[in-house]
Amino acid sequence: MIVRRASGITLAAFALLAGVPAVARAQLRRTTIAREMRVDVLGGRPSSVQGAAGVEIAAGNYMRVGVLAGVGPTVEQGSTSRAAGRVDVLARFLLDPFRQSRWGFSAGAGVSVRADPGDRVRPRLLAALDLEGRRWGNGLSPALQIGLGGGARAGIGLRRSGRTAR
Repeated sequence: MIVRRASGITLAAFALLAGVPAVARAQLRRTTIAREMRVDVLGGRPSSVQGAAGVEIAAGNYMRVGVLAGVGPTVEQGSTSRAAGRVDVLARFLLDPFRQSRWGFSAGAGVSVRADPGDRVRPRLLAALDLEGRRWGNGLSPALQIGLGGGARAGIGLRRSGRTAR
């Protein structure tokens, strides 16, 4: 009798515990990944104009981590230009993550690895200020960015974003 009761209680406990992962999964936040396309002017020596594509990964309500790869020609004195590239990793802190105002301001820091002709590939610190505009009907939002990372930089871009979040 005691063995039956103990095995019944054990079976009931296992049945309850089997449902816990499904309930716990409901509490997990889904990681949002959004695409981004940009055109940037990178100062320094040599200067470069680059098209770039990447992703923005939500790391909480107020933080986005962007990973971007760009390529384009250098702008050198004379008539020569050669290909240059970069990979940026930038963590941005958003002041308006829930789209409560028309414009969203963010500030960020990270690292940029540039591959310029005649120079070795090396990481550079990256700091940027970002201004994101109103979301268009197709789900894209325009963005302007200025910053420092191996020289002054400025760019315009389009980001895919949600209706109620940047």
